[in-house]
This record gives sequence, structure tokens and C-alpha cells, in this order.
Amino acid sequence: MNSVVGARIATKSTFPWHGWLLGGIFLLYSSAAAYDYIMSLTLGESYYRACGMNDAQINYFLNLPDWAVVGWALSVWGGLFGSLALLFRQRIASTLFAFSLLGSLGYILYTLGLSAGREAMGGVWFMPIVLAGLTAVLIFYCRRLVGHNQVFIERKIK
Repeated sequence: MNSVVGARIATKSTFPWHGWLLGGIFLLYSSAAAYDYIMSLTLGESYYRACGMNDAQINYFLNLPDWAVVGWALSVWGGLFGSLALLFRQRIASTLFAFSLLGSLGYILYTLGLSAGREAMGGVWFMPIVLAGLTAVLIFYCRRLVGHNQVFIERKIK
């Protein structure tokens, strides 16, 4: 029994302009978030000081519990790979964005509900909520594109 792996592009092969726009914008944001994540974990305090954080903010971010860091990681990497999957028209994009949203919700729970994160984040405390909302929109957007089955590349084994 031979199996042949083929790719079938659905009936409409053009990707809508808004898909490129949303995917591109979220890829730019996610790339910056990934850079921040890597720099935060590798350089720690020196990176935070270079960003202009005060001692209270630095102390807060250096003492995040492991589970909140895992949520942060899911948020960052799910968003980055979800954006790439959207731009490469892969059906897994909505699943990757869902992982990103799950991580964001965990991070938000800790930052805004279980700690003094709101004070540490200052005037931008609401941004994780805004980004989680945008991620939720991207999940539904990708699912809608898949539901119309017009733009995503489908892999199937014959």
C-alpha cells in the first residue's frame, strides 16, 4: 500500500487582503513580543532597566511564578506561530491562536487578579486584555475562513 501525500488548494486560491493585513500586523506585534520574552528571560534585570522600568516593576517581573511565565510563553509563541500559520494559509492557525488566548488568560489572571500586576504595569495595565480580545477575534476569523473552505491549504493523504 503506497501512500501519496498531496496538497489540494480549495476552489478559491486567493487570500483576502484583510487576511494579509491581520496576519501581518499580528506577526509584527508577535515578533516584538517574542523579542521581549527572550530578552526578559535571558537578560532579566539589565533588560528591564534598559526599558526604563523602576525597581518595583523590575521586582514584580523578576518574581513571576512559573505558571504565569508558562502562560506568557503560550501567549507569545502561540500568537507568533498562529500569525505565521495564517499567512501561510494553514488550518492550524485558529488552534495556535487558541493556545495563545489560553496563555493570555492565565497571565491576565495572575497579573490583574492574583497580584499587584496592575500597579506594576502602570498606565498600560489594560493591554493584555486588549490583546486577548484581538486574539479571540483572530480565532473566529480563522475559523470563518476555514468554514468557507476557500483560502486554506489542505493536506490530505491518499
